Amino acid sequence: MADESTPLTSSRIPPAPPGPVYVFPGGVSPRSRRQKMHQFQWCLGLTFLSIIIAALIIVLAINNEYHKPYIFLATNASNETTSSMPKVVLNDSVIRERLEEITSPIPDESESPWALRKFHLNQSESEWAISEGIKALGDRELLEEGLEMTPVNSPAFRHYRSLSTNPQSRKLARRGFVENAATQRIAEKFNYTKESGRSNIGRGPKIVLPDPTSDIRCDFNAKYRRPNGICNNKNHPRHYGASLISYRRMLNPDYEDGIGMPRGELSSGTTRLPPAREVSFKIYRSSYETDSNFTVMLAVFGQFLDHDITATSLTSSQEGESINCCTTAFNATLHPECFPVSVLADDEYYSKYNLTCMNFVRSAPAPTGHFGPRQQLNQATSFIDGSVVYGNSDLRQTKLRTQNNGTLRMYITGNGRELLPISTNLDDGCNRPRQVRQGKYCFESGDDRANENLLLTSMHLLWARHHNYLARGLQNENPHWSDETVFQESRRILGAQMAHITYNEFLPILLGKDLAEKKGLLPQCDDFEAPDTYDRSVNPSIANSFAAAAFRFAHTLLPGLFNVTKNYSDPESIELHKMLFNPFSLWNEGGIDRAMLVAGNTPVQRVDRFFSTEMSQKLFEGTSEDTVPICGLDLVSLNIQRGRDHGLPAYPEFRKHCNLPPVDTWEQMAAVLDSDSLVSIKGIYSSPQDVDVYTGALSEPPLEGAIFGPLLACLVSDQFLRLKKGDSFWYERKMGPQRFTRDQLRVIYNTTLSQIICRNSDDIQEIRKYVMEHVKDETNSLIPCSDFQDFNFAPWNENEQPARFHTAHISSMSSGVRAIKRSNETIHSQHSLNNVKLET
Repeated sequence: MADESTPLTSSRIPPAPPGPVYVFPGGVSPRSRRQKMHQFQWCLGLTFLSIIIAALIIVLAINNEYHKPYIFLATNASNETTSSMPKVVLNDSVIRERLEEITSPIPDESESPWALRKFHLNQSESEWAISEGIKALGDRELLEEGLEMTPVNSPAFRHYRSLSTNPQSRKLARRGFVENAATQRIAEKFNYTKESGRSNIGRGPKIVLPDPTSDIRCDFNAKYRRPNGICNNKNHPRHYGASLISYRRMLNPDYEDGIGMPRGELSSGTTRLPPAREVSFKIYRSSYETDSNFTVMLAVFGQFLDHDITATSLTSSQEGESINCCTTAFNATLHPECFPVSVLADDEYYSKYNLTCMNFVRSAPAPTGHFGPRQQLNQATSFIDGSVVYGNSDLRQTKLRTQNNGTLRMYITGNGRELLPISTNLDDGCNRPRQVRQGKYCFESGDDRANENLLLTSMHLLWARHHNYLARGLQNENPHWSDETVFQESRRILGAQMAHITYNEFLPILLGKDLAEKKGLLPQCDDFEAPDTYDRSVNPSIANSFAAAAFRFAHTLLPGLFNVTKNYSDPESIELHKMLFNPFSLWNEGGIDRAMLVAGNTPVQRVDRFFSTEMSQKLFEGTSEDTVPICGLDLVSLNIQRGRDHGLPAYPEFRKHCNLPPVDTWEQMAAVLDSDSLVSIKGIYSSPQDVDVYTGALSEPPLEGAIFGPLLACLVSDQFLRLKKGDSFWYERKMGPQRFTRDQLRVIYNTTLSQIICRNSDDIQEIRKYVMEHVKDETNSLIPCSDFQDFNFAPWNENEQPARFHTAHISSMSSGVRAIKRSNETIHSQHSLNNVKLET
């Protein structure tokens, strides 16, 4: 009986009968039937084989395009996913060409026009809004009186101390709060709602508030910088690059309500974006892959430099106490500046500690002098000027100086070693009772964050010692110089050496030497005929996106373990979190040597979306001495939350601003990111327009010869172009009284970070010439410290220089400083927030 497996033809030759006529119509013979069937089977097999081969070729081609770095599919740039075929393919070389073409700062996006101009805001309405803002500030201050403060020595308190806010910043932040609240009231009165996309309420009418520096007098022929960075630019003396101004915006802010609500935050208390902590543990996974080409010194110098040019002011109570946004008190009212990080119940780490909230306080609002969207305050000067060593105010500098021979105050140990001045405040988040009982304290410096980690404190000590080294050498060369002259000239040299190391050693690693050279970010060295660097039209102020996202790249560099082997005999390591607020080993003889060798011999991790758990789980983790929970913080979550707090637009917007291929669709993003990163990002963000710039920038593969991907290269290079071209005191200037002589410049060009370390350590004997690089070849092998030449002070010998030198400049600057102090005292005593005037 025939069934479904019975062949249509017999495998045998006759006598098998022919099949029925409806199978082989026309009465075909059995042999012919067998031949035709074999031909049909071969044809069918070849067809299937051809289809399979063609499919494999297509899959391989698609896979190759999917994984090739920096391939841009020029599809429709709308927000909708498109399946159109690519029109243009751009590879890595094209991306580099685009970046190399930009040799001047990218123009910032123009401020949005005032969205309520059609309502013709009048004087009385404006004054009403201001009074409402002042009332909101009063309500806030009443609330603060009864709020539970963050426990001292808790991880949240230490985080607050690592981002300390000075008293003058707190006063300015109160004004900024009034402006922001007044803008909110006006928006409510006229029923303003944000339009679609990245719109905001825009720059509105002026609000005239008391300004302590409104009557500043500048001497633009002064040789030395003001501590607070003012009087650098003739057209904008108070704002370009000065301390205590708002960050510059590359792109207008993208707040959820167009005014000040963090991006993604909804009025219901929920968010339309994935929680920052969820982004952290689903995208920024743990990794222990190191980059053996570079050392932790790259991250240490990067943090030291970052603290020289950025210091975001956090909101605090009016007395400066930290704010607790994760209070456990029953029916507690949250501070209006709270923006805590939500921790989900299934969190793989924090669920073990029953933690549901990570403390996060918003950055302080900066006063802008007009209605408009919220801005943030930079407490530091934008210039590479050594303010991290000296402070950015006359008061701070005076406190740190000995007023004798131009030197800085130091603590001298029993065996004659110089340490930083000690801090005896037991509530500073750093000092610990057990160490104090042993006579070991934390330290003071030009920046309140100096104790944040051992390696950073060591860098502070290194440069403070270097200032005194310079001061003593200059005093020996010019015995008749006053304390003021020696101090200012030492400070000027130190700032120039910091800048030279930044552009000669640091930036070429980040951007690649070729790209840095094409963009004009390498020192001019012996090219004394090069044009003057200064362009007064360039605003050097730090960009908000640089401070809140791009320059936080160094957090991904830090490994979890540091090699602290003494004399490199028996292996010994220390976990990163145990080095935070723990500078006490510097009290030991050779303590700074050991710290510098640790930084110079430990390889970094790669710049990517992978972080050590020391950063994503154990930040500022407590110790056995603490009486509070020891569970640490997640720095990745805090970074993402900070970007949303500042209203930073999404990743695709910054790509467009940098003239990079767009990433408005997942298909376009697939041409930019590796497949694993894309899968992780798509799994948590609902749209490319939601992706945080921090997430996108760190997920881009690096350019050839660099550690940065295209977007980080753009954002960072733009800022450092501005710092070079927009600084009238730049060390390579060819014109003006600020310039160094050619002989002096040659001495500065000879500076390396390894030279600074050798000269100012306790007893380091040998070091690599380029200590941020780990490569051991003939150009960067270990060399004896004795091979470094001593700093040549002869070009600063006044008797050998033209007679135009110092006295007039010192006299002019000192009188200007005294005038500012008198002005500040008068204005602070006469004005309050109630003395508000408005110009429409």
